[in-house]
Amino acid sequence: MARERAADRRETATAAAERAPGPGLSIAEIRQLITMLHNSDVEELAIEHEAEGLKLVLRKPTPAMAPMLAPMGVAEPDGEPLDGALPPDDTSREKAFEIVSPLVGVFRAAMKPGSKPLVHAGDVVREGQVVGAVEALNVLNEIENSAPGRVREVCARDGQPVEYGQPLFVIELK
Repeated sequence: MARERAADRRETATAAAERAPGPGLSIAEIRQLITMLHNSDVEELAIEHEAEGLKLVLRKPTPAMAPMLAPMGVAEPDGEPLDGALPPDDTSREKAFEIVSPLVGVFRAAMKPGSKPLVHAGDVVREGQVVGAVEALNVLNEIENSAPGRVREVCARDGQPVEYGQPLFVIELK
């Protein structure tokens, strides 16, 4: 009899722990919803129950992309310049490209706090050289240069929050 009561108390405690997130959904139910969302092509799932004060929103994360290089001075097929592109009449600017942020985070000009920046405007850089980093979730993601050239402009300040696709450097090709 005492063993049955102890087992009942353990089952009740386990059931209470599984229902911890709120009065409407158990942890097991939330896990099941996450699995269903992951296995479907649905991007977002929202559940609201005003009587119980429950609001749950599940979203699929967007995949991180590799650093993108955007050539400068390139025009769309209709002849209009791309956003941020320089006018095609300046030939020196046509031989430049932007290194943009591969993810949302904080720009780091140096790999260690308090260190001098990896590159400055006017520095000559080689292909594959690390020119900066974007810190996201306390992880430094190195930004590499993809072609030899000279740093024309450093577009972000050390410690500045940056968005995906935001220009970080303008590199003038050799």
